Amino acid sequence: MSYRLLLFMIFLVGVFLAGESPYAKEDTAYLTFQKSAQSRPGVTVHTVKKGEWLLDIARRVTGVETADCYTIIRRYNPSIKNLNRIYPGQKIILPVMERTIISSKDISTLNAPPPSQQTGMLKDDMAYPSQVKWTLVKIVLGKIGATVTSQGKYYLPLRDMGQITIDCRKIPMIEFADRGIVFVDFRNQIPDNLRQLVHRTWKHYTIIKVNPESDALILLGQIIQSSNTHAMVRQDQPLKIGTQPVLRIPASWLITRKSSTAAPPPHAIALLTRSEGTHGLPEPLKTYAVTKEWEIIEIVQERIVTTPSDDPIPVRPVSKLTSSSLIDLANDCFQRLGLKTQRNAELKIFDSARDGFDLRVEADLLVSRGEQRLVFISKKMPDQFVSMLRSNGMEVILTMEGETKKSLLEKSFKAMNIPCEFNTFSFPVIEKTDQSGISISFPALKISVDRNKIMYLVDFDMDERMNGFLAEKMGLLVVRY
Repeated sequence: MSYRLLLFMIFLVGVFLAGESPYAKEDTAYLTFQKSAQSRPGVTVHTVKKGEWLLDIARRVTGVETADCYTIIRRYNPSIKNLNRIYPGQKIILPVMERTIISSKDISTLNAPPPSQQTGMLKDDMAYPSQVKWTLVKIVLGKIGATVTSQGKYYLPLRDMGQITIDCRKIPMIEFADRGIVFVDFRNQIPDNLRQLVHRTWKHYTIIKVNPESDALILLGQIIQSSNTHAMVRQDQPLKIGTQPVLRIPASWLITRKSSTAAPPPHAIALLTRSEGTHGLPEPLKTYAVTKEWEIIEIVQERIVTTPSDDPIPVRPVSKLTSSSLIDLANDCFQRLGLKTQRNAELKIFDSARDGFDLRVEADLLVSRGEQRLVFISKKMPDQFVSMLRSNGMEVILTMEGETKKSLLEKSFKAMNIPCEFNTFSFPVIEKTDQSGISISFPALKISVDRNKIMYLVDFDMDERMNGFLAEKMGLLVVRY
């Protein structure tokens, strides 16, 4: 073997092999670099092109990714005095490794520096973080379509230099929905230069260093942030789910897709942490969130928990006012409030005993509340007749073309001195939960005849499970108009 060839082989051993450190004798062969014992380097002559630089040429041709490329360049090109200056057309001699056949007899261990507390290294009996942490991580990853491999070995070829064998029992592999792969190096076992080489060679492969002593959600966040499909971020403000109604929850972390093409499942995930002994989020609210493509996962002391419902809440469709016409709408609404109504009521305007003749008109609807009377008239009527009805103590509402349901109801309640307010109302959820910041809000027309009879009129379809919760647990009467 020539002197140059011997030096080059020694160089390869120095770059890729860690030698006989005390740690190599233990069960730390989690990552191996394999090559053939018969591999022999050849040489090639590279012609410099415009825009090229020497170190990049050496890396591409030799496959060596460290600054030691300069040593090889000088050895094969002693005539080059200044390695920082090359010119187009210049000839550079470089060694090239031939494609090899992998031999199981020639497996050398590639080790990082010895373990230390600062790097978060694990002992041999601690291949992963605690079972509780790792279980949480695997469950959440599964929910976004990622698979975790923690058995067997993974073989990763590196150009013409051989291959890396990764022991997934010690360095687990996570494959995301877009086929991107992340290796989780809990022991800081893989050197940085090799980590960078793998990522440059295989753009969809990433090796990350993770401190196993970190909180479970920190571990999870580091893994998810390394993917091309999803992002995991802290949530400082309450998360708003849905529009009518809006569910607000104090989520700690959010997991969302980075793009609309990030493959199924389509929903996002809200991680809600709470203390031991506190009650969970009511099931109807979780179900409502799912209909809006949000999954709420509750976590207590790094464990995913589910709260069985001891008091199941029935699904309740929202009651609807009769709305074939504005008069029907008003009649149904006042009846629900417990007021007396009369359709097609005859009203006396002139009386023979008083005026010498009788004149009666027909009202579409008459509503009575004690001494108060409210008249709805849809037909055109002389202003004199309207004035006489009002002089007789009646409130008159003329339903005009283009009248909306909301405006008619507001005028009606005002005429009968019934408290009425249109607003967006927010209701804290305090039933069976010690969580603060959970609320349900929606726009409504709030009316009340007395404290015991309050109705929230809405103009949208309320979710039936949500409506059942509002009725059973919060005592709210919601009616669609």
